[in-house]
Amino acid sequence: MGASHPVGQTEVTYQVFYDELAPFGRWINYPEYGNVWLPNVGSGFQPYATNGHWVFSNAGWTWVSNYNWGWATFHYGRWFFEEGYGWLWLPGHEWAPAWVTWGHSGAYYGWAPLGPRINAGDEWSPPSHAWTFVPQEHMNKPDLEHYAMDRKSNTNFVKNVTIIDNHTINVTNNNSTVVNNNSSVVNRTAVINNNSNNSNTHNSDVVNNQHGNNTQFNTGPHVTEVEKAANTRIQPVNINEHSKPALSTVNDNKLYMYKPTIMHDEKQKQIISNKPAPKNVEQYKPHQ
Repeated sequence: MGASHPVGQTEVTYQVFYDELAPFGRWINYPEYGNVWLPNVGSGFQPYATNGHWVFSNAGWTWVSNYNWGWATFHYGRWFFEEGYGWLWLPGHEWAPAWVTWGHSGAYYGWAPLGPRINAGDEWSPPSHAWTFVPQEHMNKPDLEHYAMDRKSNTNFVKNVTIIDNHTINVTNNNSTVVNNNSSVVNRTAVINNNSNNSNTHNSDVVNNQHGNNTQFNTGPHVTEVEKAANTRIQPVNINEHSKPALSTVNDNKLYMYKPTIMHDEKQKQIISNKPAPKNVEQYKPHQ
């Protein structure tokens, strides 16, 4: 998939990840995936759950992290859990509001990080421990972590979770929208075409994405469903781009975040000199 980027913005490589994340964690040479990153956080850390919250933006449900490194790890790449280490992050070149799969279980919404080599819409069952569940009415709370259910209860929630990836929205040049009208669907897959002139309205799930043609991601529950459960009106925020790595912030109905255009993996492999690499890498040690 080719990349398109805003006028005046050049592509960057994974070096931006290697350099900017180094102060906040360790780079590890993992046998199967190469360089992966382990954040310096406590053992209770959970991607898309700890120290952050959801906002409904002009790109759909978007994870806003309170970590300085959140602009990278929750919008590019994939997370996976490794015994002896905890949650590890594998870099990726495509930006999305969040790389998660969504579910619905009783009166709860749930989500889990997509694993390596898992794409939006794939038939895939996240492990029980990867899920975060919150009551529907608290989905948009800024202190979301306080409402998350104890993960010891996840097994019961996962038994009844509904994950359906066939509710697809295609945003095309003529602004047509193709929707599967199955009202029970929670996990929606959005296909974003950069040449679209589609703009977000209050009830839209997705809009034009500026990073990567036809980037596909799961959009989560309809904003109207969350409004009904929370008994409140949710005003979408507009994403504004920082020019350099920075903490993502919401202010005056705007979400400010760093969204660099990352060079495609295959193109990075063709770089002869200055090949992207962490300055310090430790070797993976299997859990004993």
